[in-house]
Amino acid sequence: MTHPTETSPFGRLVKWVRDLTGGLAKLVSIIAALSLILLSMSIIAGIVLRMMNIDNSWTYDLDLFCLIWLAFTGTVATAMGRHHVTAGIAIENLIGRGKLLIILRFLILFSFLCFMSYAGFLQALDSFTMQEITLDVVQWPVWVAKAAVPIGIGVWAVAELHKFILDISQTD
Repeated sequence: MTHPTETSPFGRLVKWVRDLTGGLAKLVSIIAALSLILLSMSIIAGIVLRMMNIDNSWTYDLDLFCLIWLAFTGTVATAMGRHHVTAGIAIENLIGRGKLLIILRFLILFSFLCFMSYAGFLQALDSFTMQEITLDVVQWPVWVAKAAVPIGIGVWAVAELHKFILDISQTD
């Protein structure tokens, strides 16, 4: 059954944005899961190589890169599942989750996430331009790790937009 507002052009646009943002957040959550799997495999490989007295210095950077990607893309999964700790918990208990609080929370958090995503993009771009590499045998490009910041935080902003659309439509 469709919601009555989903039949209007604006309602269809809102539904399309909600579906798009939700799908993008799920995709990035899959990247977080893959980062966790790769991190686990890299740690095990590092342990086995160390036991066999084989140089495993390359696994340290792979571990670090996977951990960075896991941290920044994992925030999307926790945001979508509403598992982030928020500062608004006390206020929500006192005055409830009215539209004003939902809008204010969204504007503050979304603005911060957009700013951080832009700053992370500039850092990754600078690293790419300067061709920074790690100092180990493999010489990983550093921008690969730094790219996790704008992607993870940017999609976190998209996840917050998704939650905002759901929250606003539920308070009507």
